[in-house]
Amino acid sequence: MITVKDIWYKSNNTQLLKGISFDVIPGDVLAVLGANGAGKTTLLKCLSKELVPEKGDILFREKTLNHWQNKDLSKHRAVLSQHYQVTLPFTVEQIVMMGRYPHFKNHPLPKDHDIVKQSLEFAGILHLQYRNYLTLSGGEQQRAQIARVLSQLWEDENDEKLLILDEPVSALDIQYQHHIMQLVRKLSTRNFAVIAVLHDLNLALQYCSKALLLRNGEQVAFGSTGIIDRALIKKVYSVDSDLVYHAATHKNYIVITE
Repeated sequence: MITVKDIWYKSNNTQLLKGISFDVIPGDVLAVLGANGAGKTTLLKCLSKELVPEKGDILFREKTLNHWQNKDLSKHRAVLSQHYQVTLPFTVEQIVMMGRYPHFKNHPLPKDHDIVKQSLEFAGILHLQYRNYLTLSGGEQQRAQIARVLSQLWEDENDEKLLILDEPVSALDIQYQHHIMQLVRKLSTRNFAVIAVLHDLNLALQYCSKALLLRNGEQVAFGSTGIIDRALIKKVYSVDSDLVYHAATHKNYIVITE
């Protein structure tokens, strides 16, 4: 679905990305991991077409990303930024309908209203559809934003879709962190590929199928989340750790030991 080939990006004579290469297909949930300043957000900006790499190429559905028209691209790929400011008292339903803007000209059609309802239901917030968005908790607002980007892509169940998430669980309590990541994993069963910047390695191990680890703009490792071990954690984060196997989930979990 999306293939990144040896991309480099420089800003103000500082090399922020250095030869990044990876790919994701529908069904993948890729965690982009690394310490602060590793290049995670810069990479996502290249994937979202906000920045253009100086070298290398990004192919989306076998076509160079920069050759896509934004309106066409928006029907197959959605981006949820880390910060999304809302100052007006929109209802949750109105926020989610914003995701449908690429699909209609002047007024939403019955199909658009149906898709908004489906997206709200999938995100588990149908009961909040008429609530003022500004009155919601942080976790509820994040679910509304997830529903918004879902409504943007919720057109053809057989169509391959890409969802890019920049720190989707930042500032959320542990309950909502897991709610959001459960939604993300559920999407991977519906022909979605998901790329998410995460800071919590244990969330990545529990919910993601692949991991891309960056350090100082360089690609340290890419593969299944099984590649994450003590040596890799030390190399990327400069901390000592142990991996503990949990029999109920059949997953490894990380305990920092220093």
